[in-house]
Amino acid sequence: MASPIDEIYQIVFGSVPTKAGTAFERLAAIATYVTEDDGDVTHDVALTGAHSGSRYQIDVLHQCAAEKTMGEAKDYSDRGGKVGRPDLQKLAGALVDLPDVVKGIFWSATDYTKPARQYAQAARTMTGKEILLRA
Repeated sequence: MASPIDEIYQIVFGSVPTKAGTAFERLAAIATYVTEDDGDVTHDVALTGAHSGSRYQIDVLHQCAAEKTMGEAKDYSDRGGKVGRPDLQKLAGALVDLPDVVKGIFWSATDYTKPARQYAQAARTMTGKEILLRA
């Protein structure tokens, strides 16, 4: 079943990506481009962790002279779910392993659970890097 985000994407662009969630990722990249003053915004980038050597798939990468920010986008609207703390913990783990990235932005097509919001508020204290929530 297509999500409401996929339906909006279809109306605007005339097609829907074949991979679930990609439409929302692309829309998050567009929103990042529109709201940031400068720099480059890229969708679907691979970065390698400095400590683990792990490959991270980044939904939205914003790079400007001053900083690099990564964004994660989740569309749980097809099942009516909210983004939970485990999703944010995964982002925080990547942030710790990517020293060039100064903060994370989490995009949700729905909303966040209370534990997820609490985790995001404590992220800077726990990891040294901020996680901002967008819904």
